[in-house]
Amino acid sequence: MNMMESLSRFFLRFRYPVSLPEDVANALGVQISNFVTFTEFFNYLTCPLCQPTRLQKFMPRDLAERAFAHAQCKEHFKNDSLFSFYFSEGWVEFVLQFDGNSKLRRIYLQHKNIDQDLGIEIRLNKAVEL
Repeated sequence: MNMMESLSRFFLRFRYPVSLPEDVANALGVQISNFVTFTEFFNYLTCPLCQPTRLQKFMPRDLAERAFAHAQCKEHFKNDSLFSFYFSEGWVEFVLQFDGNSKLRRIYLQHKNIDQDLGIEIRLNKAVEL
């Protein structure tokens, strides 16, 4: 990393002191720069174009949960898991719902700016079976 990159990353921590947009992007398997504003980041997550490449419908629970290894808060329940990332604008949370066979069925994005109780469902691609 050169001096300019190091300096820009240092100043980036004033905007994002805890979680970075890239932490969420890596978990989902999407491309988001750390240098976007929170509003741009949030708008991307809530638009229909945001389609995870790392998570797929019907993938095993352990693989789906492993994608969120860098979340600040991780909670596991019988059929759900909650992964939370902290930003100055509030917690960005992902609820992963699993069926009785521990296969990923749905993922919801939750934030204080989302009015729906469940949050916004993020569309998942179906896993390709060979």
